[in-house]
Amino acid sequence: MAEIIAVVNQKGGVGKTTSAVNISACLAASGKKTLLIDADQQGNSTSGLGISKKSLKATFYDFLLNKMPLHQIVMETKLPNLHILPANSDLFGLAQEVQNMEMKETLLRRRLEEELARPENPAYEFIIVDGPPQLNILNINILAAAKRLIIPTQPEYMAMEGLSDLVDTYSRIRQTLNPQLSILGVLVTMYMTNHNLSREATQDMRRSLPGLVFETIIPRNVRLAEAPSYCEPIIVYDHKSTGALSYQALTKEIIKRLNK
Repeated sequence: MAEIIAVVNQKGGVGKTTSAVNISACLAASGKKTLLIDADQQGNSTSGLGISKKSLKATFYDFLLNKMPLHQIVMETKLPNLHILPANSDLFGLAQEVQNMEMKETLLRRRLEEELARPENPAYEFIIVDGPPQLNILNINILAAAKRLIIPTQPEYMAMEGLSDLVDTYSRIRQTLNPQLSILGVLVTMYMTNHNLSREATQDMRRSLPGLVFETIIPRNVRLAEAPSYCEPIIVYDHKSTGALSYQALTKEIIKRLNK
């Protein structure tokens, strides 16, 4: 059974997509058959893996609403073990299209259960879901479908307030839709080395959320920031960079936490 991990934060600009892409790439590079689901209407995970959003014939939208088979939509990437279920701006109108559906909050979970049981689909070990940067019906679907959450956040006090809101949402989803959901870890991103605010905010997070904050911290890194413009994950763009080494260390920590 695939380990379904959602990378979510209702606040934008916290390294959510960067983390989803690079965790997926590092898992694949370590030999894990991995599917990255781009569930963000901006489609940045899709373009970040070198796939043109304009050339897509089918997307996550078709998987979710048109019930198109998964194996007909997923695409290969530069990494042998990494597939992507791509997305584009078709997702913008999704909230209006599903508002009158029954059980609309669990649409994604039901579609994944249907498709992962089909023998024509690869036996993925990990499914990483890149969610949109707001709390809407799509993110509720993602939280209802996932088994684990990774929450990227900047080490800033305003970001910590948003983190508190997301943890409240997580608690409500556990109570109502998905009792198996758990937080795998809070990921500190865009950490500024030798910066007092980054250090103090990270320390506060560790005190407030004991055991939840990953030991690995993702620093601000020029090569990591450049990689999306070259449509490559950091381990392909510059595998010796600080950003690449950080995401490789994070992936080892994820595997360790899951006892995989």
